[in-house]
Amino acid sequence: MKHMKVGGLMTDDVVSAVPAMSFRGVAKLLAEHEISGVPVVDDDEHVVGVVSESDLLARH
Repeated sequence: MKHMKVGGLMTDDVVSAVPAMSFRGVAKLLAEHEISGVPVVDDDEHVVGVVSESDLLARH
């Protein structure tokens, strides 16, 4: 069995959110880009967290 590396699954066209983005704004990003999660980045574009569909559904 061949082992796949994470790098083979990644995309370089990353959609991200910022901490001040609204719940609705993140939901819209996920829907528009047909993705299930986004990294949350600070002003220096460092990842400070991740928000996924399941996070949104759990809080709804």
